[in-house]
Parts: sequence; C-alpha cells; structure tokens
Amino acid sequence: MASRLLLSPAKRASGMLFGRSVVQGTGLRSLALRTMSSATTQSPALFISDKRYGKEHTTEEIGDFIKGFQDGKVKDYQMSAWLMAVCLNGMSPRETADLTRFMTESGDIADLSSVPGTSVDKHSTGGVGDKISLILAPLVASFGLVVPMMSGRGLGHTGGTLDKLESIPGFNCDLAMDEFLDVLKDIGVAMISPAGDMAPVDKRVYALRDVTSTVRAIPLQTASIMCKKLAENPESLVLDVKFGSGAFNPNPEESIELAKSMVEAGEGSGKQTTAFITSMDEPIGKAVGNWFEVIESVETLKGEGPKDLEDLVVVQGGQMLLQGGVCGSLSEGIAMARENLRNGKALEKFWQMVERQGGDVDVVKGAKEYPEAKFREEVRATKAGVVGKIDALQVGLAGVDLGAGRKYIEDEVDFTAGIMLGKKVGDRVEEGDLLAECFGNDEKAMKESGRKVGDAFKIGDAREGGDLIRYIVRGGGGVEEFDQSLLA
Repeated sequence: MASRLLLSPAKRASGMLFGRSVVQGTGLRSLALRTMSSATTQSPALFISDKRYGKEHTTEEIGDFIKGFQDGKVKDYQMSAWLMAVCLNGMSPRETADLTRFMTESGDIADLSSVPGTSVDKHSTGGVGDKISLILAPLVASFGLVVPMMSGRGLGHTGGTLDKLESIPGFNCDLAMDEFLDVLKDIGVAMISPAGDMAPVDKRVYALRDVTSTVRAIPLQTASIMCKKLAENPESLVLDVKFGSGAFNPNPEESIELAKSMVEAGEGSGKQTTAFITSMDEPIGKAVGNWFEVIESVETLKGEGPKDLEDLVVVQGGQMLLQGGVCGSLSEGIAMARENLRNGKALEKFWQMVERQGGDVDVVKGAKEYPEAKFREEVRATKAGVVGKIDALQVGLAGVDLGAGRKYIEDEVDFTAGIMLGKKVGDRVEEGDLLAECFGNDEKAMKESGRKVGDAFKIGDAREGGDLIRYIVRGGGGVEEFDQSLLA
C-alpha cells in the first residue's frame, strides 16, 4: 500500500539519487550521484576537516556523507563533529540547498497526484500560543485549495499543533497515507503526523543537534525544517519565521537570514515559497495550552478572535490564496480570508475536518462537557499602568510547569492545563486587575507558574516593541517591510 501512495526512494522513476530512482513531478531536482566506494568517496574525517577549516563542500561530497550516515558508515560521533563545524563556519546557500535535498530524498515523498486541486501548505518556526495552523488550514481549504498539513508535537516552551488537535476527544492525527489522501479528496484539508518514512536522516541528525548545542545553526535549521516540508510535497509554501523572547531566534536579523535560507531551499526545489517575519515577544492570542487554544481557534473561525491572532491568520492565508491562484494580490487575499472567517465557511470546513478525523464535534461546540483542571490561580496587577511587555518565553515555561507542554519528549501532556491572559500588550490596567489565570492539576506547580506569569508582565507608561508582522521574504532573496496598511 505504501509504495502506491508514497514515492519511496526505491520506487522513483527519473534520475538517480543514492543509487535509487527519483519520480518526476515532485518538484525536486533529480541528480546523478556515484555510488559509495572506497575508490571514489571522500573519507568522513577529511569531509569534517574541510568544514572545520571553512572549505565549501561539493554537491557530491554532501550526498556521499548523508548517504554514508544513513547506511551507518558515517558514525554518530562523526556527524556530531561535522554539525559543530557547520555551526562554527556555516554553509553556502548552494551547500544548504544540497543538504536539504539529500535529507528530503533519504526517505519517502508524498504523492499527491491523485488529489484534485492546487496544494498549498504553511510552516511556523514555533512559539507560545501559536494555534494559527488550526485556523489557517480549514480557512484556506474553504476556498477550494488543498491543504495537506503534516505537523509536530510540542517540546519545551513551544506548543505543538498535534497536541492541540489531540486534545479534541477522538481526533486521529495518525492517519495512514491512503486515509490521508481520502480525506484530502473529500474535504480538501487534513492535519496529521508525518506519514510513512519521511526524512529519516533528519530524525537522527536532529537528535544529535539537540545534545550538541547545534540547533540554532541556520543551515541546519533550514535543512531540518524544509526537508520535511518538501517530503510532504505541496505545490507551494508559506513560512512564518518568528523572532523574539518566545522564538528560537531572538532577533529579527537572524530570523531574516533563516527565512532567506528556507525560501531559497524551497524555490530551489521547485516550490513557490514566501516567508513572513513575525514577532513572538508576547503570546499569540490569549490562550496558552492545548484545549484552551482549540476553543480560541473556534472563536477566531467565527470572526470573534483576538486581533493579533486574526491578523496573522489572514495575512498568511491571503498569501496562500495568492500562491494558489485564488486571488490577484495579497490585499485581495487578506480581504477574502477575513470574509470567510465571518461568513461561516471556514468554521464549517473546520467542523468537517474534525468529524472526518474522528473528533467529537459536540464537545468542541460545547454541547458536551470537557474535563476541567482541579486548580486555578489568578494573577493580578500590582500597580496601575500600561502593559508594556509580556515575556512569551516565561509564559510558555509556566505552561510547561502546569503540564500543558513537555520538558522531555516522552512526557504526557495535560490537556486541561493552560493559561488564559486577561490583558495584552498595550492594554491599560489598574492595580488589582486580572492579568491572567493559570489552570492545572498540580497545586505546587500552580503557585510557581503563577509567579512566572506575573513576572512575565511588565507594566509601565507605554507599550514596548514594534509591529507584529515585520517583513516579507520572497524568492530571489528579496526582503521587504510589511505594509501595515494591509491590516487597517
């Protein structure tokens, strides 16, 4: 079954990669590589040494090294040494694109050719309260585009899309590829965990990056993120690259460089790719925690969500509509996206997705009860003023303490735990006003989380920071300031 639905490395029909064939029409460049042999292959030690001294690898050398790692000829300690060399000396855009391509081709590539319509997808580098995908996917699908979204679970202070969806009783994120395609054919949208054996090299490389302090190297971030998205094989991509206290990259300059690298990797693989640089200095919306974020997503799908959340949704949705050929400009796409949040079409598509993937729609609609946390802690303002800042990282860490996120990959998530903000940046407060509420089932953790959330609020004379959406990065490396009048 899998070979019929996935483009496995052994079943691709045009070109050769790692001695295996590659299907035409995936948008990925075919590339003839020589097979590994002692007579032609550079040794791992020399390959590592080249990067240690800042030398640029050839395409062939990168392919051989990744193939050797996949086959076990390159050891974990050798890969770790090379990762650190990359972290210290970087990679050229061409090297990064090659690394991305070879990691993509290390496993299965989804075959969406049986699904009618134009496919578009979105990826976020993650943040606190980031429930954008839950709203965006059904919104874009409500215009007739296909949204084949494969997402991940949360780790650390950033939440995971799959955790949020799985807080809905019965919702099944683990669809087989044939089931995934059937849902896409029926309703045009599905949100699942990665299917098949997609980008298996990345799983091993990421585990090494996590324990060798090489996570933030831009070429490695690019390859890790984009190889999975390219394996999903949509026709185009929109990226939300975040910066700030709650993001992996703290400043916009670093995020711009990451976005440029990711866009180049996407465009180089035949996918129209656009990135938005957005602020993660305060949580998105007011809800932090899986079930709380589902409810806020439904409110936004009704056109009743927080302004910052809706703005992020309609801008990214508008760009997806533009790339999908539904509209002629970003401005038109934004207006169309807002309209479908208000006329019920996006919400109806969300209900279809929940029902089609086994979720209990009545629970989400409030017709059935949902379990509640045992404890609740209020966080109140200690003085009057204006909320100048809400440290997203501290709020995210407080959520993890409550059980809404994971400290370790094997941790269970408490869907009833979370934080609801009562105030946002720029709001006026008086002494004693409710700033936030914390919910959880561990009374001791509740007190500590309440303290962290209280410390996250900075109250002064004026708001701090700049605009939520700062820049657009397009194919060719062009960077433009985002036109704020589009949100007026």
